[in-house]
Amino acid sequence: MSTANTSAVKRPLASDITDIMSLIEDFGALLLRETAALKKADFRAVDTLQPAKRQMALQYQNLVVALSARKGEIGGLDITSRERLVKARTGFTIILGDNLKALETAKRSARRLVSRILDAARKTVVDEKQTNYTSGGKAQAYKTSTLSLSVDQKL
Repeated sequence: MSTANTSAVKRPLASDITDIMSLIEDFGALLLRETAALKKADFRAVDTLQPAKRQMALQYQNLVVALSARKGEIGGLDITSRERLVKARTGFTIILGDNLKALETAKRSARRLVSRILDAARKTVVDEKQTNYTSGGKAQAYKTSTLSLSVDQKL
């Protein structure tokens, strides 16, 4: 048997179901940790979770694609197994939704912080009284330099 044919052999459906249930549980736990860290603004902890999150997301995608190709077989699963799978997927969807909300909240919060910093910097530059000179070396009025700064910001 060649290597190409060996890789085409299907795994038992029960193995794929077990794998995805385990992954859903692990991935959900990781997302819960990330969500808690986001709510505490512990971005160092969030950052440490990212490699595992990317790896689990890829594994999840691969398993979902593999299982979607086996829809007919899944329909033949016993009712208990199908219910467990639906319940796990529904719980994971809720955890994922909470995580996405926390990520969006953190993103908006970061935007507001950056905006405040930039506004304070602009105000400081505009409010500072400084001597400005024209290209001819003459002192320039303060209001003219402020106008120049405003034009530069808009451009």
